[in-house]
Amino acid sequence: MKAVLWMKSSCTTCRNAKARLVELGVDFEVRDYFKQALQAAELERLLPADPTPMLGTKSPRYKELGLQDRRLTKAEAIALMVADNNLLKRPILVHPEGVIIGFNLAAYAALAS
Repeated sequence: MKAVLWMKSSCTTCRNAKARLVELGVDFEVRDYFKQALQAAELERLLPADPTPMLGTKSPRYKELGLQDRRLTKAEAIALMVADNNLLKRPILVHPEGVIIGFNLAAYAALAS
């Protein structure tokens, strides 16, 4: 299975993550989920039982909905993320060795070694 970097092309952090993966020689393909939206079934497979680490806490919508004060179920999080992709923390690297949420230099480097 080839790694997939789920990202938003206009996101600076996502572009930095992509560049770093290229530098490290990690074989991956890009999926801009703002151009090709994520489906509920994809999120169901990806999200852990506690979806909190996958929520984009910097999103204005996150604050509008008061999500910082709520504990969402996986189903609730999926419904919200499908309705608004900005609620999904980015980038997300889906790699055969695991899923890395956010731009994590150490985790990326470990994949290359």
